[in-house]
Amino acid sequence: MFKDCSIMVIRADDPSQILRLEVDKATQQAICQTFSEVVADLVKGKTRIPFDGSYKPNDDEFLSVENFTLPDEIKEAIRNPMGVMAYKKEDGEFPEIKAVFVGEHIERNGTEKFRVAFQRFRKEQYISTRGFNLYFAGNTFRCESNFGINISERIDCYYTKGELQFSSFFFARQVFDLSEYYRSATDQEVDAFASSKLLSIAQPQEFKNMANTWVRRKIAMINDSGVLKNNSAAKIQKSAKSVGIKIDVEDEKIVIPEDKEQMKIVLGFLDEEVYKGPFSKATLLANSKRPVKKQV
Repeated sequence: MFKDCSIMVIRADDPSQILRLEVDKATQQAICQTFSEVVADLVKGKTRIPFDGSYKPNDDEFLSVENFTLPDEIKEAIRNPMGVMAYKKEDGEFPEIKAVFVGEHIERNGTEKFRVAFQRFRKEQYISTRGFNLYFAGNTFRCESNFGINISERIDCYYTKGELQFSSFFFARQVFDLSEYYRSATDQEVDAFASSKLLSIAQPQEFKNMANTWVRRKIAMINDSGVLKNNSAAKIQKSAKSVGIKIDVEDEKIVIPEDKEQMKIVLGFLDEEVYKGPFSKATLLANSKRPVKKQV
């Protein structure tokens, strides 16, 4: 896999622009070989879990976005690598990098297939020109002051057979915008949630301003579950008490705490991510969930 593939980068300031790293033959082969090996580490022997934005995989699992749309710019770069502009200085500066990738294009019977391995690029992968970068060769350290980058021996996501595979949503979304592949509350839904007849939010505008990705996902899951439509505030308060969660009710409305940590606990409970341990009887807050298949 990835034999003699070109090494590409995605620009941070314009992800639609792909650039090619000019490297010598030995470096190209070494990087391609490493990426081929770590692809196997990402999924081999692990259970595939369809991605829905609500589950954090264990070490023996990986997430998969089915029917993932690989950007046309990436496809064209893989089809015709020599037609891609080289990564070089622009106005005296090297462009910032969003991700590094290698990929191969297979065409059989008029059908195209792509296999692409991506690595998110971190700031610490730039080799600083400040100070003294000393490299050891011939029993002597020499100083190198040229600009450089480091490519790690890992990948963060892999595209194959129309799906994107990864183990960390946090890292994968630094390569691609995955918002269209999971349920997240829109601005209108956040507004409606903040003005819900069953909820009491002291500062609705402040709540809407701090509604980050986690909060929006929780709102979407709570809305989809129908928990606020099918239960009274008193019933929700009683259920919360049974697992050791204190929920205040005023005027038949659930009070959403202003304290962020307490608010997360209440929203987590409404999304069924707070439970009492069956043995320890301790109140526990999960960071993800997925339904268990019913046993016959």
